[in-house]
Amino acid sequence: VAMEVVQEAAGGPQLLHLGAGVTALLLTVVAVCSLPSLMDYWRRWWVMKPIPGISPCYPVLGNAPLLEREGEVFFKQLQSYVEEFRSWPLFKLWMGPLPVVILYHPDSVEVILSSSKHIEKSYLYKFLQPWLGTGLLTSTGDKWRSRRKMITPTFHFAILTDFLEVMNEQGGILLEKLEKHVDKEPFDVFLDITLCALDIICETAMGKNVGAQENKDSEYVRAIYRMSDLIQQRQKSPWLWSDLVYMLFKEGREHEKNLKILHNFTDTIIAEKVAELENTKQTKCDTDGNCEESGSKKRKAFLDMLLSATDDEGNKLSYRDIREEVDTFMFEVPKEPVSLFGWV
Repeated sequence: VAMEVVQEAAGGPQLLHLGAGVTALLLTVVAVCSLPSLMDYWRRWWVMKPIPGISPCYPVLGNAPLLEREGEVFFKQLQSYVEEFRSWPLFKLWMGPLPVVILYHPDSVEVILSSSKHIEKSYLYKFLQPWLGTGLLTSTGDKWRSRRKMITPTFHFAILTDFLEVMNEQGGILLEKLEKHVDKEPFDVFLDITLCALDIICETAMGKNVGAQENKDSEYVRAIYRMSDLIQQRQKSPWLWSDLVYMLFKEGREHEKNLKILHNFTDTIIAEKVAELENTKQTKCDTDGNCEESGSKKRKAFLDMLLSATDDEGNKLSYRDIREEVDTFMFEVPKEPVSLFGWV
């Protein structure tokens, strides 16, 4: 027994040295791998230094721990920061290692909005891509230019005039709801207006009436609002940016659940619209070979026009391309303010 104790005591320092060596090696590998990121972070910090920012600013996390979680409260928080830096044309926030510039002076905003060159999207747009893909909102470069050129004709004034009927119908429903509050206590009109906007966008974008004003608790309506909240919260939480880490949290699993609901709904509508176009394409042709659609003129939705849109080479949008643009339209429904990427 005594000999065994002596042997164990002799082996202890060796194991200790071996463990220290392995640890030092791992730390060296991590340091070398992290060096490019650290250099990039230092470069960003130096470039952004002249711009006023929020304090305190923590290492790695930046200002993220200071930001409110709920959209409405976060919006008011940004308003207070704007007032604090009113004498400046802009200020910055550090979202972890990522600097975010908040623009509010018209001259500063004009530089960005009037540019057709500076169209690179912020890293924060990455969290929209599981839902929206790389459509007009999230794409950049040649794809953005090609997609915009292809979609622009769908916003011709003559086409938009057809949408007035939908707007009037849904506006009438909203008016009836508001009339019930006449001569009663004050109430928050925000939800009623957003549900009306959702009905209008659903019908004009997809040709589908989801009846959000009559049934605000529908699965699709809930998924739109919940997904928007989840994306916004993730943007403000650098510790949730990794997909692997995100899926370990309840929010990540909820994100996947709502994503399936949204994509399944859009896929179903597109499939129905394609089948409808194939089944109802009845034409009458005269002796000169000119064809005219039979039946009464049907109001076209954005989806109808996407199905027939072509690029300069005559190529049509793919099924995935169409879903990207339709989902992008649905994402633009007014929601609880404000999503961070709307300020980037």
